[in-house]
Amino acid sequence: MVFFLLLLSISVVFIVYSNQIQRSKYFITVKETLGRFYSSINIFYNYTNLDITNAELMKKISELETKIYKYKHILELLKDSAKTSSINTNSVHETIIYKFVSAKVVNNSIFKKCNYIILNKGAKNGIKPDMGVLSSNGVVGIVKNTSLHFSEVISLLNTQLRLNCKIKNTNSFGLLVWDGKDARYTCLTDLPQYVTYKIGDTIVTNGFSAVFPEGIPVGIIVNLQEQQKNVYNIFKVKFFTRFDRLNEVLIVKNFYQKEQNDLQKSNFN
Repeated sequence: MVFFLLLLSISVVFIVYSNQIQRSKYFITVKETLGRFYSSINIFYNYTNLDITNAELMKKISELETKIYKYKHILELLKDSAKTSSINTNSVHETIIYKFVSAKVVNNSIFKKCNYIILNKGAKNGIKPDMGVLSSNGVVGIVKNTSLHFSEVISLLNTQLRLNCKIKNTNSFGLLVWDGKDARYTCLTDLPQYVTYKIGDTIVTNGFSAVFPEGIPVGIIVNLQEQQKNVYNIFKVKFFTRFDRLNEVLIVKNFYQKEQNDLQKSNFN
């Protein structure tokens, strides 16, 4: 059998090299086969390096977000100085209020009533409880606990979490509360009935807490779900974040968080 295959191979070689047409077809077939092979290898390579690419992109986004909020703060200082005809140079130098740190999701749940997410950044990276977590599309949750190298995040898909939000471009605010049913939707509660709205309005963070900056997207209003005691409206909101596809996130560091929290506690207690 081996001898037969050897003779067959030799015959094919003679046919190919002694015939111009056969040789041409042979090399075209080989090139086509090799092209498909290398194409498959390239696809596999790109797929295996996709995580690295996403991580690099998220790191760049974190750096850009940090700069954006820095320049926003500088702009506010300049506006104030224009009104008072003076500027505090120390305030200009202390312009970083928020810093964004990229992290990777290593564990995530979406089917429980109280869902949590585990990230690969922890106390060693300066991560602390009560820091906000974002995806590239919007709010994800809030850091609850940290170890040296990991963080546990309470997801927006958690019936115990309450998040202050508002309708974009208005001062109408309420509480975002998940009902534990669908990972694509949540509820915005405690909005007075006199508040004007329309389907498709964007819901954003209102900046009342020290966890998130004002204006971070959360989702859009899809309908008026119900009225509560004829006083408040409850809206159904579709998340911008796809919690079933979370991979790379940003952790929000507020450098004045402790100061702000201490002041709020002293005023509201």
